[in-house]
This record gives sequence, structure tokens and C-alpha cells, in this order.
Amino acid sequence: MQVKDAIERAEKSDEVKKLHGYFLCSCFASIKDKDEKVKEWTLLFYNHEKKVVLDCFVNEKFVTIGEETPPISEVEKPDLSGLKITVDEALEKVVKNFSKSTINILITLHSKKSLMWTINLITKDMMATTFDIDANSGEIVREETTSLISQY
Repeated sequence: MQVKDAIERAEKSDEVKKLHGYFLCSCFASIKDKDEKVKEWTLLFYNHEKKVVLDCFVNEKFVTIGEETPPISEVEKPDLSGLKITVDEALEKVVKNFSKSTINILITLHSKKSLMWTINLITKDMMATTFDIDANSGEIVREETTSLISQY
């Protein structure tokens, strides 16, 4: 499922139509490996007055609203008109030169001065390689690998 399709499904949902004072601030998905397609998106809606985020889970069968929670960091309203690169295109760019097998791939669409895909590839050796891809140009603007196991 493409993120634009998930957003459209959510916007047509009666539950989302009832939300007042919220805006879409980011989109998240998780898959196991690069050949898997995204089947469900978590859309995060932010309410500036209440200073809370609301999860909206979207797949082919349903749209479900979660609980209000405080945001982890400052929330910026993204300009979704800058979305030119699909999740499939972003993944293709990232995995082209990535030879390790993954146990999880975390995908986020959010605003970081511009609209950005952040893709985290988690490998069996507990390493995470993070890519930031400009959602308009498709350019990889950051690549960083870190260990998920802390060493003392």
C-alpha cells in the first residue's frame, strides 16, 4: 500500500472526519525485508492546542484510531505536495547497495526542513543503518550505521 493511498483511506474514514484541530504530521510502516510490500501504515495526527498525537492505523480492510499521547518531540506540519518519491522508490534506492539481510525495516515519512523518508534497516547483528531520502528529489541526504547494542 502506498502512503498516498493510506492517507486517502484515512481522510474518507468517518472516524478521521470527526477529528477537529488535527493535522497529519508523519507516517510510519514496518516490514521484514526489502522484497515485502507495506501492508499497513500508522498515520500520526497532531493537535496543536492539546499538544497530543493520535495514531491512525490504515490497511486495506480498516482504519482504526488509537489513543491520544504526548509527542516525543516538536511537531512540524509537513508539506505533502513535495511527495514525489514513493516508498517503493525510496526503498529501491536504499537497498541497491545494501547486501546484508534484514530482520526489520522501519519507514517514516516526516518533515525535516523538507519532506523526508527515513528508512532504518535493522540487521541480525543488531546494526541499524539509517538513510534519509529527500521525498521530492530522491536524493540520499544521510547514511549512518550504528550498533543497537550499547557497549560499556
